[in-house]
Amino acid sequence: MRKFIFILGFCLLFTVLKAQDAYQPGFIILNNGTRIAGSIRLNNSEPWFNQRRIWFKDSAAMAADPNVKSKKYKADDLKFYQVGERKFEKVHYVDYENLQLKSMGSNDHMLEKLSDGRINSYCFYQYPKDFDAYYGTEEGLEQYKQKQKNDLLMGYKILAKKDNESKFHDALDYDMQKYLEDNHDVWEKYKAGGYGNQPLTKKKGLMAKMIATAKKTAFKQEEADAIVAAFNDYNAGNATK
Repeated sequence: MRKFIFILGFCLLFTVLKAQDAYQPGFIILNNGTRIAGSIRLNNSEPWFNQRRIWFKDSAAMAADPNVKSKKYKADDLKFYQVGERKFEKVHYVDYENLQLKSMGSNDHMLEKLSDGRINSYCFYQYPKDFDAYYGTEEGLEQYKQKQKNDLLMGYKILAKKDNESKFHDALDYDMQKYLEDNHDVWEKYKAGGYGNQPLTKKKGLMAKMIATAKKTAFKQEEADAIVAAFNDYNAGNATK
């Protein structure tokens, strides 16, 4: 079986959106504050691309011509956009774990907002590598590409700031007590696993820590949902400073 070296290049500008990613009602707010209603198409299968640009149809233009072509808006053009109930806000964040050429020029991303109040949180996906190399068969290449995509889908972070913190923390890998302890009810509920998360216990020994870490990894989506629910309960019960 012949093997080859494949050089993979990824570019944000030319990724084709899948047909199932339909346009949905929403609006955008430009950097100058102008708000424009229309329809927005998100990339649901590769959500990291939504952090860099969206495709938008102006509602006024659509009224005049239902077949009007969409316009691409990049993160540099936008301050905010909303699709249905999902809100995306421009956030400045440097991902030091994954510095790449395409992120050197701008570290501004349009991130989906998960909680709003004293604790602000956002979902952040890392981007595909600028260039990658694979040695193997064509069949193996497809498996390799799928694994890379799955790793990006599951490797998201919940970036969070409380009050006047100067930098973001990844709430999935942070001491939640620092965020929640001044709301007794929310903190006790979170500790007990009341949000669907793994209950917090005092870990004793290396094996206990390894098991706890494995559980958090295996149930990452449940942990993420629990964190966001706790943040929103906290914000509802704690007035903004």
